[in-house]
Amino acid sequence: MAFNIDTFTAKLASGGALGSLFECELTAAKGTGSTIGDFKFMCKEAVLPASTIEAGTVTYMGRALQIPGNRAAQQLNTTVYNDEDMAIRNHIENWMEMLNSHRTNSRNTGMAAIGSYTGSLVVKQLSKEDIGSVKTYEFIDAWPSSCAEVPLSWETNDIQTFAVTWDYNYWKTTDIGGNVISGG
Repeated sequence: MAFNIDTFTAKLASGGALGSLFECELTAAKGTGSTIGDFKFMCKEAVLPASTIEAGTVTYMGRALQIPGNRAAQQLNTTVYNDEDMAIRNHIENWMEMLNSHRTNSRNTGMAAIGSYTGSLVVKQLSKEDIGSVKTYEFIDAWPSSCAEVPLSWETNDIQTFAVTWDYNYWKTTDIGGNVISGG
């Protein structure tokens, strides 16, 4: 088969999705008492989790058969710019403190129900043609399970960033028309 670049480019009818065209919105837990409106501007990276169904093994007469098992738990990873007021980092650290205190090893009063200590994250893949989102991921009952270090050094002038790992109960996706693709 002869190489023909036109055959390949014809398959990229819209020119391909760009990883840089996204936004991530965070709705914080009700119990944290504050909002993070700037998160969609300060979240510089979101790594969408893989979707994995673990195999279950059933043995019959010495033969192992693989059948679909449960969906494996994944995590959502984000990287956030740190501004001098450190508002987002402060919010995440406070949220984690309310989930489990460094000092008392306990959760804040009133944060027993799942809806009281979880929020949601919405990641939108945006179109190059400025028509809004072409696909949306919503992570339900999300909470920060890890807030990474912030390295400090006299040898850099870069704006600080830090990673936040999110656990959640499930996710759902919608397409450009708002139709639920999965998880609904």
